[in-house]
Amino acid sequence: MKAPKCCPMCGESLKWKQVDNSNKGFSVGKAAVGGLLLGPIGLLGGALGKKKLCYCCGNCGFEHEYNG
Repeated sequence: MKAPKCCPMCGESLKWKQVDNSNKGFSVGKAAVGGLLLGPIGLLGGALGKKKLCYCCGNCGFEHEYNG
């Protein structure tokens, strides 16, 4: 799910900011497919996690991670 344009809790748009981004997680599915297609090197594909964007509202303090 992509980040909304404003805070889903209070509706604030000016203080709704991206505060962090990261790549998280090991994907067993990606590793399995990569292993089948490319052998041992393909297993490294499982280390490529999804990009996550963390947003925080400066008005109410609501914080949530969204797919990037």
